[in-house]
Amino acid sequence: MAKPDSGRGKARFEFCVYIANHTLRSDSAPKRLKKLCEENVPGDYEIEVVDIVKRPDLAKDRQIVATPAVFRTLPAPLRKFIGDLSQKDKTLLGLDLFTPMKSRRPRAKNASRARVPQAAD
Repeated sequence: MAKPDSGRGKARFEFCVYIANHTLRSDSAPKRLKKLCEENVPGDYEIEVVDIVKRPDLAKDRQIVATPAVFRTLPAPLRKFIGDLSQKDKTLLGLDLFTPMKSRRPRAKNASRARVPQAAD
């Protein structure tokens, strides 16, 4: 389906969306995945859509029991998510697409009680 032109060669994230026929729910999964990818890894992904009715051999090989099913094949390890991707937070977590937060110092629960090491005289 989508192969954004990143200009850097091979995409860093690869997804395969398995659907059964073209239903509203099945057709929404690739669209939502594309939107999530554009927000979190813009231009660095590739999405393939496979209709398991037309390719039952792939469904058997991947042991697809429900659709839509999304597999993130790259980077390793393989991640799987079943559903139409309507719950953004669960989808990001399931496919491990959270962007890393900027590193910051952890805050003490109670700053007035926090111990500060003293320099030796």
